[in-house]
Amino acid sequence: MGVTIDEAHPSDSLAQRDAEVDIVAALSANLGVPLAKTSIPTGNGGRVELDGAAADNSILVEAYAHQGGLRGGQPKKLATDALKLMWIGRQIGATRLILAVADEKVEAYLRRPKAWLTQALIDLEVEVVRVDLGDATASAIRTAQTVQYR
Repeated sequence: MGVTIDEAHPSDSLAQRDAEVDIVAALSANLGVPLAKTSIPTGNGGRVELDGAAADNSILVEAYAHQGGLRGGQPKKLATDALKLMWIGRQIGATRLILAVADEKVEAYLRRPKAWLTQALIDLEVEVVRVDLGDATASAIRTAQTVQYR
């Protein structure tokens, strides 16, 4: 018995993907700059997909919708997103690199005073910005997280 197209897999991250769009929209409103998903070609024929960018690619954004404390590979995902921003930002001359989050615990993780990742983000000028998604969206993400396989 297979899964039909209409059935979502328990580990599906649709709620988080939808929330990432909301995070970018909220950040766009806060900055007063339109931001949209983008795909930037790399020198080897590949592409880098970003959750948000200004039309001129001066601002690049990766959004992270997780709610609550981080577990497993989640800290690595944040570090990987930061590396992606730093690398492609340098390649194309972006002036602002933003790791946008939607939870105070995630923000606190990225701002730990003695953590190497915190210092790297500061030194490499990756901003950590927390946006408010509102209670309904945050609740939907938390609900999705409880049913996802870990």
